[in-house]
Amino acid sequence: MEILLSTLNAKFIHSSLALAYLKEFCADERWILNIKEFSINEKSDDILASIFLSRPDILCFSCYIWNIKPILEICRDYKKIAPRTVIILGGPEVSYDAATILESHEFLDYIVRGEGEVTLKELLHTIYMKQALDQVRGISYRQGINCFDNPDRDLISDLDCIPSPYKGLLDAYRNRIVYYETSRGCPYNCTYCLSSTIKGVRFFSLERVKDDLRCLIKQGIKEIKFVDRTFNCHEGRAREIMEFVLDQGGKTKFHFEIGAERLSSDFMAFLKQVPPGRFDFEIGVQSTNPESLKAVNRNSKWKVLSQNIKTLQAGENIHIHIDLIAGLPYEDLESFASSFNNVYGLNPEVIQLGFLKLLKGSDIRKHCAEHNYLFQTDPPYQVLGNRYLGYADLLILKNIEDLLDRYYNSDNVPKSLHFIVNRIFSGNAFAFWQNFAEFWLKRELFSCAHKREAEYSILLNYIQTDYPAQSKILNELLKYDFLCHHQSHNIPEGIISHNPDDVNERLYILLKNQAFLEKYLYEISSKTPRENRRKVHLEYIDYDPFAGSPSIEPLPLLFVYDPVVKKASKLIKVPESYLNIRA
Repeated sequence: MEILLSTLNAKFIHSSLALAYLKEFCADERWILNIKEFSINEKSDDILASIFLSRPDILCFSCYIWNIKPILEICRDYKKIAPRTVIILGGPEVSYDAATILESHEFLDYIVRGEGEVTLKELLHTIYMKQALDQVRGISYRQGINCFDNPDRDLISDLDCIPSPYKGLLDAYRNRIVYYETSRGCPYNCTYCLSSTIKGVRFFSLERVKDDLRCLIKQGIKEIKFVDRTFNCHEGRAREIMEFVLDQGGKTKFHFEIGAERLSSDFMAFLKQVPPGRFDFEIGVQSTNPESLKAVNRNSKWKVLSQNIKTLQAGENIHIHIDLIAGLPYEDLESFASSFNNVYGLNPEVIQLGFLKLLKGSDIRKHCAEHNYLFQTDPPYQVLGNRYLGYADLLILKNIEDLLDRYYNSDNVPKSLHFIVNRIFSGNAFAFWQNFAEFWLKRELFSCAHKREAEYSILLNYIQTDYPAQSKILNELLKYDFLCHHQSHNIPEGIISHNPDDVNERLYILLKNQAFLEKYLYEISSKTPRENRRKVHLEYIDYDPFAGSPSIEPLPLLFVYDPVVKKASKLIKVPESYLNIRA
């Protein structure tokens, strides 16, 4: 009996932890288990063909809000070409209304509800032995024209009973993000989250966790994302794991979802010692409106939370990613603007503006009538409106989300944005992003693709149109931002250059000057001017980045680029004396 475990990941670089667990837990000499992972960006026809060539007797899919629609389409067509193949679905997107899904999709045979490891193995045994299905807990199934729901299965009490998948699958993970869990469950009971449907937190043993992480780090995995809903819910345990991974050395980056309000002063003192670039923290603020937070059972005090985030940022060693959710109860546009400004004022590396999804099984979906929620009928069940935000308001926020990703989260225009928000909009970040989004909307800019260079030109055009008095300084700041973040010899269209006509000749004079190279560019002083020309760019800019203010006259700035990331790794304010020397 050949069994294929499959799913469609959101991106190619993602990997499926669920399939890895199922393969190890369900291993049995009586059958052959294989994994095929795809992405939602692949053509369904190609996925169908790949599965057909594997010719499984049993086809299992792990289902989520981002992949359920194409999975159902693939299963429907696959049943037509391989009618004897048994099709089993599992995952959160089919666990909460399994009977309805079976009844409306006659090509499906079984659904595994909830945690799948024990249930799937027992189901496979029952199918193999051709035994009655009524004793298999945690499944829904079809028998003839009827569908049945068996009782739920208890949660796995000893998570260590799940064999580690990492020793045998490292080749598949080598160029992907590895997802890892040290626990299941969450100490919070947020009504919009499926973790709230499971009370309490269960942990893998520290010995098991350390063995897994040692193996992954030793193999040179680039990034490990911990999927624990609140990694630091047990602070002593979290610190021990963090200390362990740092002691292993290597260059693996680690991503944690943390509750920043739970951080003690001792823990934050430890975090200050973490080497830069090793830890990324995702912090779910969601809202700073106390009434909204109370309505979703989220206990959070903004004063404590914001102070802890500032303390983390002071170390300048941990990448901070903050989440906001639009569409929570009691959060109208004015309230959301306040939440947005509070978070924006912290200046995190990433602000993720997400939209409430009324997931199957979540408490907020069960009680959606209390707040007049409207939401999408099909996945991802995103909010369309409620008593506090209309659809028009959500469109405003959707456009802001788009621009926030283009300009803020990309970190391509930090100096320009800082000036615009603080000098033009007096610190009201939401007002700027809303105003800028209106500019894009009026000119139908959202409806077409734009190269990165064009986004700089659009931002300058916005300032020239709405705030012409500030356009001169924005021209210089955008020019500076662009050259810092893009290795290019051409600045974007519309941005004025102050370079003299002989700027290239001046640059070559500079690169031939051994005294200059040894003083400022010792690392490339042994290379020829032709070789070094590709690594640098000379630009005259009416802005002094070292003083943080406009300059009296254009300054010659030499941008030195990292050949790997193609961004400026060094900036030199060139003394005119070096440029006046003729080689």
